[in-house]
Amino acid sequence: MNAIKQYIKNKNWQEILNYNKNLNAQERVQMITYLHTLDINADLMGVSSDQIKAGIQPDFYDNRVKIETTLNFAFVTCTRTIEELKLTESNKNGWVQNPLWQYLNSSVFGAEPLLELYQLFPPTYLNQTIKEASKARFQHFNFTILWDLYTHGLLVFEEEFFVRALFTIPMFKRNTQEDADFLAQNPEVLTKVFLQFYKYEVPVLDTSKWDTPNGPVCKRVTEFWTEVFQLLLERGYVFNRLLIPQLIESLLNNWKKPHLDWHIRLLELLKTTTEEYLTCQNLLFSILNTGSISLINFAVKQIHLLYKAENFDKAGFIANIPVIFSKEKGEKSILISLEILDYLWSRPDYKEEGITEQLALLLIQPDIKIQEKTALMLVKYADQELLKELVMPYLDNLKEGPKTILGLNNLSSEINSETDNLPSETDNPDPEKEILLVPVNIPSTWEELLFQVGACIRTKSALDIDLFFEGLNQLQDIIPSDFEKQLKPYSKQLFNKFWGNEVMTYFTEFMDYWINKKTIPNQESEVLPFLKHKCLWMCQKLASNNLTSGRLASNTKLPLLSTPTHAPFYIHPKTLVDRLLQYEAQKAEAEPEDLIVACNRLLYSLTDEESINLAKTLKGNYAAAIHYALGIADRPEPTEDLLPLWTQIARIKHPSSAFNVFASTSAKDYPTVCAPFHLDFSVEIDKNEYATWYRLALADNWNGAWFYKKRTITYPPFFYNLAPFKTGYREEIPYQMSLTPQYPEALLCRYIPDTSSGNEVAELEDCLYPLQFLLNHQLRIYNSGWLYIAVCLLFEKKISRDLAVEYIQFSILDKKQDLTLLAGIIGKLIALNFSPVNRLIEYFDKPVDSIKIKEFQLLILESCLQHFDADQLPVNSKKIIAYYKDWSKSLHREIDTDTLAKLKSK
Repeated sequence: MNAIKQYIKNKNWQEILNYNKNLNAQERVQMITYLHTLDINADLMGVSSDQIKAGIQPDFYDNRVKIETTLNFAFVTCTRTIEELKLTESNKNGWVQNPLWQYLNSSVFGAEPLLELYQLFPPTYLNQTIKEASKARFQHFNFTILWDLYTHGLLVFEEEFFVRALFTIPMFKRNTQEDADFLAQNPEVLTKVFLQFYKYEVPVLDTSKWDTPNGPVCKRVTEFWTEVFQLLLERGYVFNRLLIPQLIESLLNNWKKPHLDWHIRLLELLKTTTEEYLTCQNLLFSILNTGSISLINFAVKQIHLLYKAENFDKAGFIANIPVIFSKEKGEKSILISLEILDYLWSRPDYKEEGITEQLALLLIQPDIKIQEKTALMLVKYADQELLKELVMPYLDNLKEGPKTILGLNNLSSEINSETDNLPSETDNPDPEKEILLVPVNIPSTWEELLFQVGACIRTKSALDIDLFFEGLNQLQDIIPSDFEKQLKPYSKQLFNKFWGNEVMTYFTEFMDYWINKKTIPNQESEVLPFLKHKCLWMCQKLASNNLTSGRLASNTKLPLLSTPTHAPFYIHPKTLVDRLLQYEAQKAEAEPEDLIVACNRLLYSLTDEESINLAKTLKGNYAAAIHYALGIADRPEPTEDLLPLWTQIARIKHPSSAFNVFASTSAKDYPTVCAPFHLDFSVEIDKNEYATWYRLALADNWNGAWFYKKRTITYPPFFYNLAPFKTGYREEIPYQMSLTPQYPEALLCRYIPDTSSGNEVAELEDCLYPLQFLLNHQLRIYNSGWLYIAVCLLFEKKISRDLAVEYIQFSILDKKQDLTLLAGIIGKLIALNFSPVNRLIEYFDKPVDSIKIKEFQLLILESCLQHFDADQLPVNSKKIIAYYKDWSKSLHREIDTDTLAKLKSK
């Protein structure tokens, strides 16, 4: 054994083969066991972990790779069967390490050692194990070794496998010059493997590091292979021109856009001729149907070179081109296509193809040039008796110029309008009148409770978790003795997983306490303290139950006040009063936090005479607050001990009112207490040598922006209207918002990213999940919560912008809200360069079917102009001005010529 150890140290693979080739089966197994005991650093290199941490010579890792490869080869020499090869594997941190796979990944010794070994002992397992390895994640093989094994008859040729192996570029292991030389010297590899890449979605979009004739680079792998193409061309290699139609046809694959864009660059690199494109013109027409703007732009660009050719397929073009008429961000290609259509239609040999109705579809495009060109062609080619009928569906989207061309200036828009003026918002929100309220049932049997556990795991929602806790609370006296066994299927789902969110972490901790008697970690939550506390309250109830003998103590079954009665999280007033009366009957104190959340979820407008009569019998210190909540009392009479409760009930009932009654309390300076939540903001320039950032700075650093020097101000735990906890992720966000659904202003502003571009995953989710929650549950915003909506409307992710547009429309048309405040915020953000103007233009470009939406958009445009600094106008500010003029005319509003003159004079 010592000899083998020394051979490995010396990196002498030949002696290792000579030694191990004579071992019998039992000795080979013993050798494999011994090799597993060797530590590369300590046993083979004589280096301790402390020495590695302290720093080592630069060539240490190169030498280590060679020794590791030698060790892997030693393992392989002990294998004759697939079973012996399996014995060489090890499992480290969940990753299977196979010495043969690792050897095939290394270029240290090449294929020669394996060829000598397999000449002595032909491997029956090689094709099988390589096929298995090719399915393993992050497993790469050295192509030259594979090719040598194939040419020696040891591997079966599978085209896709060899193509992927060649085109995979691991870190630091390839060189463009060496690969180009290898391909030039091995024409069979070039034709049989390299030139077959167009068939497969090879991993060219990975980022890697490699060497080039000009030094090392770190780029996307497409750049590696582009350079290899260039080097081969420079060497005089003539590519088979069959590759041209193959590449064009590959553009029809449903692959990632950057991959297909690379194929387009290769077509340019190969200097594809007009004649070659003309031969493939039907493929170009098919590309128009892919929906990809970059591919459509490519196809139209080439078609523009062909359309005057004698054998151009006019009918094929006319049949396929309408598919791009409704595409966004394809203005240039659409204009080129209209030029081609105009030419073809004006030819003497043109026969009517009947697509003027499809041509009219272009009037939905917001671009003024497209609208004008389309209008001219419709006047020129369409049946004049049908012209007005063709364009009427798009009238509301037309700008003044196209209307003039079409002769439609005097037609009034038939836009749907509910009333002439925007109504002011009501100060008493009635969410239950605007959405369908669904009563929910607390589990009443053991079987229902088991089902509820599954629901909690599946939905992770506050509703299901709260219903589970209340169900368990009420069913404590019928829990079966073998409940642990019955919960075993759920235990596997819960305990064998790292959840990564506090919702399921705390639920799992509770279940571990209940089933396995594990202590819940004594650590306060910074994101969901309420859920953590709820778990602890339930633990206390179960513990009290276990300490009693005989009949279950009645006070351990007292209901949790915040358990919803209606989906998704609301509570009926009568139920809350009933629950409080149960506490009073048992002379038990309610948890203040539980009561606060219950009141935050209360359906105030469902208060009926029965609820009021019951509430008048309450005797607890909270009675006056409940009376005010249910309308028994007209004004708040706060006490210091229940100040969070009083302030939150008052703000929910009257979101836009001022409350001087709190001016003498300790909370007088807290936001939302005396006045509605209004948050000042500014946009700060953060500039370095690489980039300029426009960062949103909120008052009191409300969103905890890292660049802001001010410390984020926090507030006492029970003031839920002030979001006194840290922001969460995914499942945590909906749970947080379910705790304060009727006045989410402050919580929403915690989730505002400090920049509209270049955000990380967390910030991208911040502009998605809270917004989805607002829409899904039709929640209303009143004050500075609109700042969150404004940021989402201008955010980098289109899904956030689209959801913001949907929420704005919902607020105007369904909630009948005046959004003047939102318009002002958007205008200020645009003027301060917080977001590119084109993101706002995208909103104006959307078809409008409501006069109220258009009036709101005009408010935004007016706000932009009012906030513009003539000396520092944002890029594309001219588009804002153009839209302002057009919107003002279409709505018959007077244009602010003075402001426009000031902006123009600069």
